[in-house]
This record gives sequence, C-alpha cells and structure tokens, in this order.
Amino acid sequence: MNVLILDADVPVAELMETLVSGLFSRARIHTFQTVSEALAGLEQVRPDLVVCEWELPDGRGLDLVRAVRQRDRDVPVLMLSAKADRDKVLSAARYRIQGFVPKPFSANVMQQRLRALVPAGTPDGPHTSFETMLRKASDTQVYLPADLDPSSVMALIEQADILSAADLAREWRKEAALTVRLLDVANSSAFRRTGEPCGNLRDAVTLLGVGMSLNHALAQSLDITHKLSDPYLRELAREQSQKSLELAELASTMARKLGLDPAPCFTAGLLHRVGELAVISSAQQFIASDGALDNDDVDLALYQWSGPLGNVLKVAWRLPLPLRDLIGACYLLPRGTSERSKAVMRTAWLLGNDMSRSQECERLLARLGMDAKSAGAPA
Repeated sequence: MNVLILDADVPVAELMETLVSGLFSRARIHTFQTVSEALAGLEQVRPDLVVCEWELPDGRGLDLVRAVRQRDRDVPVLMLSAKADRDKVLSAARYRIQGFVPKPFSANVMQQRLRALVPAGTPDGPHTSFETMLRKASDTQVYLPADLDPSSVMALIEQADILSAADLAREWRKEAALTVRLLDVANSSAFRRTGEPCGNLRDAVTLLGVGMSLNHALAQSLDITHKLSDPYLRELAREQSQKSLELAELASTMARKLGLDPAPCFTAGLLHRVGELAVISSAQQFIASDGALDNDDVDLALYQWSGPLGNVLKVAWRLPLPLRDLIGACYLLPRGTSERSKAVMRTAWLLGNDMSRSQECERLLARLGMDAKSAGAPA
C-alpha cells in the first residue's frame, strides 16, 4: 500500500506517518513538503491514499488532488485545513475529496477518520517471505513494539497545560519505542534549529513541545500493527526490554559516579537492542498478515538480522551519530578510544552479561577507577 502525504509542517507529517503505519502494517509512506515535490513524486508513486494540506508554500494541495484524479478517480483523499469555507467545500465535492480534518488535530480523531476512509482489512501489499520483509523493513516504516496505554496518555493530555518536558521525560523514560520515535521527529532537518543533534528524550520533548509529543505518544498507543499478540514474541520483547533497561540504569549510574552526563548513557543503554525489538515487531506483522513462523524461525532471525537491521534503522530513524557510536560501544570499544562515556557503555555491557572477571572488564574498570561493586554491577 502506497500512501502520499503532503504537508509542509514536518511534525504533522511525521505524526501522520505514525498513524498510517499503525493501521497498515506494510504501508510505504512517501512524504513531501511542497506541491512541486509531490507532483514529481506522483510520477513514480501510484498512491492508495492521499493526505494533504490545503495551503502550501508553493501552491495548494488541490493542485495535487487534480493530478491524482487525472490518474485515479477513486483513490481516497483526505485534506488538512485550518478551516473549511464554502469554496473549499465546493472544490471538495468537485474533486471527490472524502473529507477535511481541521488543524491542529488529535491523534485519535485522525485515526478514526483514516479507519473510516480506508478499512483496516484493505490489502497492504503482496505477501512476501519473512526474509524479504526484513530486507525491506527500513522502507516500510518499521516501529518498535510499544506497550503504551491510550488511557494513560489521554490522562496526560488532560494535564498538558501544567506538564513540562522534564515531566514527560520522567514518565516515558523506560519507553524505548517512544524515545526512538520522538528522537526521529526531533532530528528531522526542520527541527535542527541550533545545528546540534538531539540525543535524549528530554531534549526531544523540549524541541517538539509538550502538545506535539503527547500527540505522538497517543498515536503510538493507538498503533494496532505493532502490538505483540503472539505469546512467544511478547515474552521475547519483555526479555529484550528488561535487558535494555538494566543496561541503561547501570550505565547511567556509572556515568553519574564518574561525573559524566548520565542522560546519553541511559539513552544508549535503553536503545542498544533496537535491532532485536525491530525483528520481533516485524515478525508480529508477518504473522498478522497470515505468514507462518515457528519459534525457531524467530530465533534464527534474531541471530541473523538484529545487528544489520538495527544498524540500518538507527540511521533511518535519524539517531545522531554520537548516540549511535555510544550504542556501538556496548558491543565493541574501538582501539585507542579515550572517551570515558564509551568505556562506561562497554564496561556496563560486560558487567550486565556476567563478564565481570574477564580481562577486558577488569582492565576497563581499572581505567575508570572503579571495581564491579562500586560500579553497581548486579550481585
């Protein structure tokens, strides 16, 4: 299924991506910020769904709708607009625009409109092998499995006026899937106001704002394609998430004791198993699309694909290079590295994997001026 999104407002376009991918597991989403870009993209993409803003920097979304209708009279079109006046309503009828959604919109309202516009049972692409699906994962908006409760997010939305970025960062500190998504949106080119990459959850929420961050959280909580209904996959995800959190806690504790900023180390620890979680999420989508996988297939995919897929997605999700390097240090500390934060990540990984007596771990602990007990390693 091909979805074309045209909106100059980057966070809104990113929110639409989250909502669409939450309804259609293998949707290929093509996002544009100008009419001219969208018209050029239309030459290569035959959309099954179009979502576009009415007013854009170089024209109107109606220009795109005209071009779409010349090719396909039936493809669903949803317009975003600050208001729907008489002229817009008449144009909508003329070009068979199925509906308007006022901006700003809430994630749950938009999801309801998308459900009505394109039934959830709509085919989202030809059935492929699981290996093929993993190879193409970075092209189809793969997200990590999330376990956010919509009611808890709605409760936060009701308090939005009194919540700060620090409040939300504390609330969501254990949520790897949401952390990745907010970092992805915050690091889009339109948000790099300072020229510095965004590398932790609090900075991402600060940059996006409390309201937009809550909308993204709600969109993720409504995601039905990345919910883990398979018991084996759910248990695997629980194990991987627990290991990630344990490393995050240990690495940030060590960093704090050494006088280093603990936030990057916590984030790197929390996200160091995104490859594993992405494989698990992809397996759930494959099973949901009537694919057959047994536990051995999943275990083999985790072994073969966690590393390669994680590396690809960390770039696709716009995680900044310093954060990717910090995550990579968990598995391999480059020779000659002098950065103590990277040494902390590698040491914490060794301690968390019962390798406290290895020569490498003992050497790194000595280099950091710590021992396993003072580092806070599990007994």
